[in-house]
Amino acid sequence: MFQDHMPRAIWRHGSFCLSLILVMLGCSPEKPLKGAPSTGTSPAVTLPSPVLPQRASRDKDLLGELQNKDPLSSSPRSLVPLAAGIRKVSSGEVALTFLLFDDRQYNMVVADKDQGLATEWQTAEAAAAGHGAVAAINGGFFTPEGKPLGLVIEDGRRIGTWNSQSSLTSGVLSVEKAPRLLRRQHWRSFSPTRHLLQAGPFLIENNAVVRDLSNRERRPRSFLVWNGRHRWAFGVAEGATLAGLSAALASQPLPEINITTALNLDGGRSSDMWVSPRITGGPISTRRIWNTPVRNYLLLLPSQP
Repeated sequence: MFQDHMPRAIWRHGSFCLSLILVMLGCSPEKPLKGAPSTGTSPAVTLPSPVLPQRASRDKDLLGELQNKDPLSSSPRSLVPLAAGIRKVSSGEVALTFLLFDDRQYNMVVADKDQGLATEWQTAEAAAAGHGAVAAINGGFFTPEGKPLGLVIEDGRRIGTWNSQSSLTSGVLSVEKAPRLLRRQHWRSFSPTRHLLQAGPFLIENNAVVRDLSNRERRPRSFLVWNGRHRWAFGVAEGATLAGLSAALASQPLPEINITTALNLDGGRSSDMWVSPRITGGPISTRRIWNTPVRNYLLLLPSQP
């Protein structure tokens, strides 16, 4: 054979050169891909471009949620203050009138008639007008002598005494840096409270009805509702029992507010809410001709007049 007569060194050198030439010419000793035309060389295979993973952005996702979300949604993520306005709805057999507002735009304050029931403002409208408020609703319960049934704080001044016994004072509206509703056992007397009102009983707690409420005496009711953050409402029911009102509120009749807490105020002939024409849906007054004077009111004042 030819290889037998060729020196081994020359054979190795020639084999190396041949391999180098094949590499430079792009030839491949392997078989062409199945289905590809045979041209003597391997076809060029185009590899797909690598897909880089998209980096998640929490801020971008949150912004997208806010842009796609109803600005009046009651979601805790909502950064949009709720526009104040009147809502009239029915839940079951209970007709409800609400004044919705946001505590980032409005302040709740107490107005107490420390000289007695017959003095000063005889209606919610008069109380609002006397303080430059855009709305007012009757406040807490009082004794036959006209004294507050529980503690009242008006602009830091204490009126009446703390009541730890009656169900009509089991809840507290406390206004410190921001307003909140809480059980009376959770309020601390040393807290820097500017306004406070004892009232009760609770109608809604933790998004649920409160058990063992009375199912007798259908009468006008005044109340407060809260979503646990910044959204609130003054509310009036035309005629309901405490249990019936609790069930009506637990049905979540307001798309703008998820009612997590609701507190009963004085009712019956004391129930009285007035809203200024400056509020969308106003003016309204729920006062009846048989209403009687009350001891105090909750007022709504614009944060920036």
